[in-house]
Amino acid sequence: MLKSLLYVGLGSALGGIFRFLCYFLITLKFGKNFPIGTFIINGIGSFLIGFLFAFFHKRNFSGDLQIFLLTGVLGGFTTFSAFSLETLQLIEQKECYKAVIYVLGSVFLGVVACFGGYLLAHWGHK
Repeated sequence: MLKSLLYVGLGSALGGIFRFLCYFLITLKFGKNFPIGTFIINGIGSFLIGFLFAFFHKRNFSGDLQIFLLTGVLGGFTTFSAFSLETLQLIEQKECYKAVIYVLGSVFLGVVACFGGYLLAHWGHK
């Protein structure tokens, strides 16, 4: 159990650092008028978690690497709490239409990206 906690902690730290860098670069390019950084990061993270889940499941693999990547790295990389806060901030700024678009778009993107990753991992395997 202690080893698993260490893998999750290390993975979360790496995922958080990578999220920060990606968010910085995305907002540098696109600005902060819309929370596009979190939107893109959550889409990428959802895709990767769907892909890796199917990849590991198909190979009956469960172990330290899965814990490190899925729970640690991707848990630290995706940003649901940031998503929630940014939605609240849009509402506080009286940008309710942006908040609705952000919530619906994020949920849709997350589910579609996760499904896409899952399908890609199964592609060519019967």
